[in-house]
Amino acid sequence: MSQDSENKRNRVNLTIPYSFLEKVDQHVQARLEDGESRETANRSAFVMEMFKLGLRVHENSKKKGPDEKTLDDKLELIAKNAIVTGYVVDAIFGVQKETIDQSRVIKNASLLDPEWLATMNEQVAGRLKKFFP
Repeated sequence: MSQDSENKRNRVNLTIPYSFLEKVDQHVQARLEDGESRETANRSAFVMEMFKLGLRVHENSKKKGPDEKTLDDKLELIAKNAIVTGYVVDAIFGVQKETIDQSRVIKNASLLDPEWLATMNEQVAGRLKKFFP
């Protein structure tokens, strides 16, 4: 890189819709109300900060391999396991509450309605859609 290009400022002109500009102004105004000075809380500084953040996100998404799970995928897995565990616990306690005569309980036997698993999977999928649309 030559010395002339090192001394020049790199400038980019960006045309954005007024709706974006209004949002930028809202964020700048919030920063001014929080006590920041005009030197750090202005349109240029805010847009540059958002550009840097967006660039980091873009570079991280390019670094990830195709088999690597995103944070949303990991959270969805945790939520699904928690919901399934809740349904299983409810089913176990439901069986215990309905079984009044303990002599009728068959120990060490797995008696599960075949429809129950399909119903549970549908309910889990419905609940997950609330959190992960």
